[in-house]
Amino acid sequence: MPLLVTVLLVAVAVAVLPGQATGAAAAAAATADLPVIVQGRTWTLRNGTRFSYGRPGDIHVMGDWDRDGVATPGVFRSGTWYLRNQLAGGNADIVFGFGRAGDVPVVGDWNGDGRTTIGVVRGTTWLLRNSNAAGNPHVRFTFGERGGAPVTGDWNGDGRTGVGMVRDSAWRLRNTLSAGPAEIAFTYGRAGDRPVTGDWNGNGCAAPGVVRGCSWYLRHHLAGGNADVVFTFGACGDAALSTSSAQTARGVPTSLRGTEWTRLPTSEKVVALTFDAGANADGLPKILQTLEETGTPATFFLTGAWTEAEPELAQQVAARYPVGNHTMTHPDLTKLSDAAVRQEIMGADTVIRDAIGRELRPWFRFPYGARDTRTISAANCLNYGSVRWSVDTLGWKGTSGGQSTTTVRTRVLNDLGPGSIVLMHVGSHPTDHSTLDADALRDLITRIEARGYRFVDLDAYL
Repeated sequence: MPLLVTVLLVAVAVAVLPGQATGAAAAAAATADLPVIVQGRTWTLRNGTRFSYGRPGDIHVMGDWDRDGVATPGVFRSGTWYLRNQLAGGNADIVFGFGRAGDVPVVGDWNGDGRTTIGVVRGTTWLLRNSNAAGNPHVRFTFGERGGAPVTGDWNGDGRTGVGMVRDSAWRLRNTLSAGPAEIAFTYGRAGDRPVTGDWNGNGCAAPGVVRGCSWYLRHHLAGGNADVVFTFGACGDAALSTSSAQTARGVPTSLRGTEWTRLPTSEKVVALTFDAGANADGLPKILQTLEETGTPATFFLTGAWTEAEPELAQQVAARYPVGNHTMTHPDLTKLSDAAVRQEIMGADTVIRDAIGRELRPWFRFPYGARDTRTISAANCLNYGSVRWSVDTLGWKGTSGGQSTTTVRTRVLNDLGPGSIVLMHVGSHPTDHSTLDADALRDLITRIEARGYRFVDLDAYL
């Protein structure tokens, strides 16, 4: 795992928090960006403004959509944008399609006309629009690296928004909307932090910030160094952004804060098939073939070590299914220190994001299902929520462990109920080399559907 650069988090005593300035400082802060948190549908600005907008699971953005000088909310939902011109709940004023599910939304004033418009990042390709309407991108270029978090801001104060990528603590920024090397580079924060950007002091230039758990560390300069402003705002797992940015990582569903799912939070007749990948991949080709041929959704939890060994298979899985974090080396996290827990989770996060080129959060699964209040809290503060299972097929025990395709099927069908979460594995038994989960899957899908159930992936319950 790369060396993590930790910033000394010392607040400047005279720093003024947004919304708390007086006199001349108030005039300067009048145009400053505000930190924003979102929990479920509830938006809270640092100045106390609060309203409800969107749905749980949306990706949140803020900007001046109508050029009236006021930043207002918007959400990105599977390729559709819902923008609101008032700083309050209600119906969207502007709705249009641009991008697709899996894209990372970004916002900015790309042409300097004073209006915030939208864009998406797909891998390292930036697709930007100069109007808030459907259509082809007005600007298209490549910048950054796979697995990085896209950020935007007016880095040089010229009235035009530039672009950037943040990977762990490395910030790489560019003032021009074109391919090319970073024009500004520095380190700030550490792995697991969520980057945020904004004009924190009202000087006309955007600057970096990071959110660590519920602590915000904002910097007034495009350079590494100590935080200029430090404060707590929100809770672990909240979505975080500013009044001129988009969130860089999904918030944790409220039903996963301080606890975990053993069943999906629903009374519908739905089943989630989940596959853990930590040993080998012997059963994966058959599993993927069955899922594709039957059109069955599923979710995969990968370890970092497995991903390092099978990067192409990880990419193949991620191209079709949601992917979650299963730690780097699959240890019992309850037996590790806080620092080691963080390293296991974020080590896997970095490796898997590098391989598949997109965010994993919020999905996390504890190895062996071993968890406690401390480790669940640690995962939440890294913006991960724990998904356990309602039934383990025990196919991983193999034929030498007394299991068969019949026992796999029987265990699942006996547990079947609304929101069942089924634990299966992609590998073979280490000695008898059986792949019972893969072998039982097609018949299991048929029998579950015959009982009136349908299949879902975890993303359906964000």
